[in-house]
Amino acid sequence: MLKESESRLNSAALLHASGDDSDSAYLLRLLGFELLLKVVVEQSTSSTAYGHKYAELFALLPESLQDQVLRLADERIGPSVLSTNHVSVLEDLGNNFVCLRYPYERYGNMTQQAYKLVGQSWVDAGEKNEDAEHRYHPEELLGLICALEHIANVEIYP
Repeated sequence: MLKESESRLNSAALLHASGDDSDSAYLLRLLGFELLLKVVVEQSTSSTAYGHKYAELFALLPESLQDQVLRLADERIGPSVLSTNHVSVLEDLGNNFVCLRYPYERYGNMTQQAYKLVGQSWVDAGEKNEDAEHRYHPEELLGLICALEHIANVEIYP
C-alpha cells in the first residue's frame, strides 16, 4: 500500500505541475493520504482500516502516535489549525474525498456559467471560510502526508 500511496502522490504532483485546475490532483493527494493513514493504522493497531472518515481512522491510532503525527506535521508546515483542531481538518479532508469525486451530484443541475460563478459569488458575498461547502487545507494535508510517510518508512518499514 505504501507503493500505491507513493504512486498516487506522484501522479498528483505531475497533474498539478501540468497546470490542471480541476480538483483531480487534490483528490489524488487525498487518496495517497488515505492509503498512508490506513497503512499506519493497520500496522500500529493490527486491525483493518475501512472507510473515508479520516478523523475516525486517525482516532484509531495510539495517542502517542497521534501526537507524533501532529508534531511532525507541525514541524513541516508550521503553526496551523492542526495544532488547535486537527479533528475538524481530518473531517474536512474526509468529506472532501467523498464529495468532490462526484461534482455532478451537487452541481449537475447548473449551467456551465452558473457553475463557474459559484465560487466567485461566494467570495464576492464576503462569506467566511467556516461556512464553505469544502475547506481544502492544502498545507495541513501536506504536513500530514509528510508525517505519515516518515512514520511508515522509518518506524513501520525501516
